[in-house]
Amino acid sequence: SGLPIRLHHDMERMMWGKLLTNLNNPVNALAGVPLLEELNDRHYRLCLSLIHSEAMRTLCAAGIKPMQRGKVPNSLVPFVLSLPNFLFVRAASSTLKEIDPRARSSMWEDLTKGRTTEVDFINGELIKLGRRYGVLTPANDRIVELVKAAEKLG
Repeated sequence: SGLPIRLHHDMERMMWGKLLTNLNNPVNALAGVPLLEELNDRHYRLCLSLIHSEAMRTLCAAGIKPMQRGKVPNSLVPFVLSLPNFLFVRAASSTLKEIDPRARSSMWEDLTKGRTTEVDFINGELIKLGRRYGVLTPANDRIVELVKAAEKLG
């Protein structure tokens, strides 16, 4: 099919890196706006920054080093997300240029179509891991609650 393939020898690190990327899915689903619009709004980014910070603390406590998937090291993502808009747009300009202005997360689509989301397999996994290692995850707990409430509303 002509699609590029990249082999990863450490699938666990790669999967945890993918999970970090997917932490934006519930924020986008609840925001109800395209990804680009969401990422250009600092309020949404601050929510994502909290969720990502908890994830990094949890993974660190578990001894998991997720693979870096973007240009910014995983440990710096919460900081970059929390930057004021004028700085964030400069720091993330190459990434933002790659996002289709109409793109939304699959979780948003699930909510709009009345389907059960994958929030338990994303944020829920971090919550379980946090409990196992004694790391509090209040932002992830809350985002799961909000997505579950939205699922019930159909």
